[in-house]
Amino acid sequence: MLNRGVPALADVAAQGLDAKVRAHASRVNEALDRYLPLHDQPSVVREPMRHVVAAGGKRIRPTLCLLAHEAAGGRAEDALPTAVGIELLHTFTLVHDDIMDKAVVRRKLPTVGALWGDDVAITVGDALFALAFEAFTSNADVPGMDPARVLAVLRRASRVSLDLAQGQTLDLLHAKRANVTVEEYLEMIHLKTGVLLEFSLASGAILAGSERAMVEGLAGFGAPLGVAFQIRDDLLDLAGDPGRLGKPLGGDIRTGKRTLMVAHAFEHSPRAGRLAEILDRAPEATSEQDVREAISILDAAGSIAFARAVAEARLEEAKRALARLPAPATGLDALGGLADYILHREE
Repeated sequence: MLNRGVPALADVAAQGLDAKVRAHASRVNEALDRYLPLHDQPSVVREPMRHVVAAGGKRIRPTLCLLAHEAAGGRAEDALPTAVGIELLHTFTLVHDDIMDKAVVRRKLPTVGALWGDDVAITVGDALFALAFEAFTSNADVPGMDPARVLAVLRRASRVSLDLAQGQTLDLLHAKRANVTVEEYLEMIHLKTGVLLEFSLASGAILAGSERAMVEGLAGFGAPLGVAFQIRDDLLDLAGDPGRLGKPLGGDIRTGKRTLMVAHAFEHSPRAGRLAEILDRAPEATSEQDVREAISILDAAGSIAFARAVAEARLEEAKRALARLPAPATGLDALGGLADYILHREE
């Protein structure tokens, strides 16, 4: 069971996040507990689903949906089913991502694949995907909600799902290539990460009945924010605190991922060949010394500093999009604060 009454963002309260953000994250936690199956699914599906959702996460994407709904003039509770659907859709991508990366730990707990096997993990991911669309559809049951708005969200969710699949496929293909450019990496993470943050914000505005300018303005805030979010994730994989991250450092190096730092180093480091050699080894054949050497190559090439600068630039782009939103729009301070947290978080 999920931990009731524990705000998912309580751990970052000291970062100055709006109390509304923490309250929304807690509300999403409680709603997830209601949406997840208790008795109507075989335990081999039910238990892994509840395990991966209860493992935590900051509920950033559904919180963005609720904040956008409020900024567009709606009541947060009216968009809660869609916010739940967004978190379930995100969790589905994590389950399948862990299978592809052969990951055994996420959020300090064993992955679904590690506990139940990859075959079960595939079906659990599929079940989460189906449950996400059931949650999206159930938003039509909210009193006073225009079903046409829910249909618009469903159409957008379908397109986003295709983008997510394309982004994940590109990520897999990039790991098999000798070289990946900075531009190719940025396009990949826009599809893999940016589009879901974009959708989270746009769906909140759509459900509030916003004009196109407001919907696309909020989406324009989410797209660069998503890119900054993923770059920060990649940086934390190299220099974060494993205890707080809930997974070992250097996982991207062991799995050969072509991150922004790697793409930059391929273009600028005299030791690019050695870096490629380390990345192309099997995960189990990559030693701690290999990981440290790869990080040293990235640092010496200025690739880590470059990635930080790109993330900061995308954050500023997101803030400019927020500042251009049609007035009046309430709750923008909370969105801006959450954006700052996304880039400067330590886990």
